[in-house]
Amino acid sequence: MTASDTAELRLPAGGLATTAFEEHMLKDDRPSHPMVIVARFEFSGRPPVDALTTAFDAVVRQEPLLTARVDQPAWGRPRWMPGPIPSLHHVSCSQPRGLQTVSVPRLDPQSGPLMHAEIVEHEGGWSIVLAVHHAACDGLGLVAFMERWLLATVGLEGRRRRASHEVLACLRARGRIATTWNEFLRMLPDLRVGIAGIRQFVSRRVVGLGGQAVAAPDNGDGPWRPTIVVTEVDPAIYSVVEARARAVAVMVNDVLAAAFLAAVVDAAQEAGHPATGNEWVRLSVPVSLRTKSDHLLPAANRVSMVFLDRQRDHCNDPLKLVTGVHAEMELIRSHGLGHIMPLSLELGRLMPGGLARTAKRPQAQATAVLSNLGRCFHRSPLLDSSGTLRVGESALEGWWVVPPVRPGTAFAVATHETGGRRTVAAHVDAAALEPAAASRILARFADRLRDFMSLGVETAGITPEVTAP
Repeated sequence: MTASDTAELRLPAGGLATTAFEEHMLKDDRPSHPMVIVARFEFSGRPPVDALTTAFDAVVRQEPLLTARVDQPAWGRPRWMPGPIPSLHHVSCSQPRGLQTVSVPRLDPQSGPLMHAEIVEHEGGWSIVLAVHHAACDGLGLVAFMERWLLATVGLEGRRRRASHEVLACLRARGRIATTWNEFLRMLPDLRVGIAGIRQFVSRRVVGLGGQAVAAPDNGDGPWRPTIVVTEVDPAIYSVVEARARAVAVMVNDVLAAAFLAAVVDAAQEAGHPATGNEWVRLSVPVSLRTKSDHLLPAANRVSMVFLDRQRDHCNDPLKLVTGVHAEMELIRSHGLGHIMPLSLELGRLMPGGLARTAKRPQAQATAVLSNLGRCFHRSPLLDSSGTLRVGESALEGWWVVPPVRPGTAFAVATHETGGRRTVAAHVDAAALEPAAASRILARFADRLRDFMSLGVETAGITPEVTAP
């Protein structure tokens, strides 16, 4: 890399306007439900603190959004402005590691920084805890940042070089679904299919988990302690599920979504929530809108949401459920319906009251969230011959990342695979859903995955919930 490429990447003095999706995340932020992604990485041995600190300071300066703050003018869009540089904190803990326990300070987008990072030394190893505002970064962006940081710690360069002018050019274009009006107009015939989905989204009554609150809502005083539940899927089960997915010509993501839908339907039914008639279990699935040039974006956040609605009788047959999910996701992909939500938010921003009208609504817009990060670090130079990720003398023993929860959606799950291990981590709104109930849902998810180990090969006669005209 040249000297100009390695120079500190900073936003221009005038800042950059946020997209409608980011603005919605900022307005949806509140003390009881921060729009913050949290991750924890667990290592063996002793941490190379000096090398980690030096590398963090160098890498974070290449992240314009993580070193920004948000300025809210009297009118118009919020703007990303240059902000304070995050610092790496070093904490010692006399207790054994608690993989599911984190405590982080509040992130204030208007003052910054938008990331908190710390090294925690504890008995038997050390951890890295990261918290980042979702408006500045998504889960994949956080994983990419983590890899760049660890590579710099051991003196290796990242796989992709980025020049400052290229990064800033990408930042200016982020959030656009088309680069020209002609491209946008060509998309409209496909996007019209999403009108049926919008009608269903608005008209259907969504089943919400929880209601048996045992914890008082967080008023925002003191540090933030999210409730996390973590489990792992048996590798033997997962390998069979992958093979069966190939056999019936569906994606593994489709199987994961179908199994999770079935598990949530079971939980809603067991909790006494009806899932028949006009009662629908709605799964919110983040989808990536990244383009080929987005590898230049540090801490990229080009995501959208799609929604899968099912009733209990839709989940009785595993084959019909997974092929139905596959058909719906193929329809979404082929018609570019991931762009419907950003377009809807953009239109909402222009309406009287703007996005604040919808961001503060507490009712359930989804029953649960499921995000699949896929295989992470599987091509990293940090992997040794056995497939273990190493930083000096330390080895990565496990990690998790969770998306935010919002009022009415008390259960947000993220899953990933690293070194053959499939981890499932849930962020739970403890004021609405007991952690024990969340653990039962994850256990039921693993049971439902076993149902898909014996999928047949018949795939005909399945129609998605949203159909093309």
